[in-house]
Amino acid sequence: MKIEKITHKDYGNCLRLSNPSVTIMVSLDYGPRILHFSMNDGPNVMFFNRDPEYLKKGVDFDRVFYPGAYWNIRGGNRLWIAPHSYPHAFYPDNEPVEYALLESGSRFTPKPRTQIGAQLSTEVLLDKEAPTVTINQSVRNISSEPKKWAAWSITSVDAGGIEIIPLSQKQTGVLPNRQVVYWPYTDIADNRIILRNQYAVLVHDRNVSAPFKIGFNNDAGWACYVNNGMCLTIRYEHIDQVEYPDFGVSYETFADDRMVEMEALSPLKILQPGESVSLLEKWNLSALEIGLGEGNKMDILKYADSIFSNIGKYPLG
Repeated sequence: MKIEKITHKDYGNCLRLSNPSVTIMVSLDYGPRILHFSMNDGPNVMFFNRDPEYLKKGVDFDRVFYPGAYWNIRGGNRLWIAPHSYPHAFYPDNEPVEYALLESGSRFTPKPRTQIGAQLSTEVLLDKEAPTVTINQSVRNISSEPKKWAAWSITSVDAGGIEIIPLSQKQTGVLPNRQVVYWPYTDIADNRIILRNQYAVLVHDRNVSAPFKIGFNNDAGWACYVNNGMCLTIRYEHIDQVEYPDFGVSYETFADDRMVEMEALSPLKILQPGESVSLLEKWNLSALEIGLGEGNKMDILKYADSIFSNIGKYPLG
């Protein structure tokens, strides 16, 4: 395994971690954002923003942060705090990031978010040989009063793929077992989402710009995204009978015409000053022998069935 500081033509100053299987890059000039995850010299599975207008800014940002403040989606993975709030969630993380090398990776620490009293931290640990990365993200309360927060890990992946999200198979008798949550801007009849008995499939469409978001009580604790002959699988621990944000969902996904966001959440926790809440994810990137072309709905579901049956049997760890 190799760790080195580099200057990337698009990402700027980064820490690059690589092993015989995969390469991952984390920004040092801003964020931190995990901007790149690839099978060594293969294509980046992450979305990266090259549009200078794909920003959040305006009067609310000037008032809450500072005059001229803006948030750039940039892409890749970012750590947010749930429940969602505007504009506080869109913290203008445009300042350099400190990092400390660990045995198999690094810990990245941005400046404290004094407006809300939070200190964020992201650890990226790469396996010595396997295409597996451990992402440990935490949010610490540095204010003088209790906060009720969850760690919210958002991974933006590139356009054109399909996402597979398991639905609960827990047998609950006469009680419900599945939560499906929609946002006000979500069109329930949107053709990009397909709900099946075992899983949901989100089919990204570059020609549909309308935002779409949906959430699930994903007690299987994983989701995957298939694109360009690669499969990115994200695993995390779903905990039963605890409080999750957004009406009780541990996994959410968002799409527009540019990207898909894979979003895992920790349980909500009341944090006394100095306490933290964290979320551990395991990422795996693998090559697929058979890719999916411009198939129809039945082709997509048949393909998703084959992916689901193979990934679902592997636990977190």
